[in-house]
Amino acid sequence: MNFPDKLTVIVRDRQTGLPIGQVAVRMELFAAHKNNYSVGPSVTDEKGQVVFTRAACELAIKRAKEMFLMDYHSNLGECRPFVEVSLHLPERVEGMIRQYKDAPHFWGLGFDDPERTIAVLQNVKNADYASALVRASEHEIMSHPQLELLLSKKDGSSRGF
Repeated sequence: MNFPDKLTVIVRDRQTGLPIGQVAVRMELFAAHKNNYSVGPSVTDEKGQVVFTRAACELAIKRAKEMFLMDYHSNLGECRPFVEVSLHLPERVEGMIRQYKDAPHFWGLGFDDPERTIAVLQNVKNADYASALVRASEHEIMSHPQLELLLSKKDGSSRGF
């Protein structure tokens, strides 16, 4: 798969169109062999934006292969020609925090600054929103490296950051 130098994701409220800050999103790369790769989670800024870079994708793949030797095989170029970006499920956020607290020396290997990452994840608002994802082809992200992820409040109300 070809991946742009950077892919910007803008997270907005489905009803109001306002940007949503402080939510964790992840990107999935679909491996040609064995398991898929998760990049992130990354937390949106006050403009509702996160950026996924090609370098971050390659590093996530490298780290996954190092942490789980038998589970991963493909490199970025071998991944299928589409990606999915989704709201990181609240239970997955909680699980990441719990795993890191239980075994920081192992689970911290997946991040440049694991303590900061976990601290930021403890304050995300993902539980306020329904699950959502956007899928894009290689052609789409190479020709226009920006995606929009629309979220809906779980209680039916809407408000941006």
